[in-house]
Amino acid sequence: MIGQMIVPGSIYWNMGIGMQPGEIESDEEGCRTMRVLGDNSAWLLKKLHT
Repeated sequence: MIGQMIVPGSIYWNMGIGMQPGEIESDEEGCRTMRVLGDNSAWLLKKLHT
């Protein structure tokens, strides 16, 4: 990218929706998106380390 950064992606916007504290845990799509982002970030870090 323009700043010569590697940016891991996910499957959709990296956010979850909730009005009250803890409510985001019931946002299945948001949780799935964050899980994929975490997996992709972990994969990237492992690749950069080796």
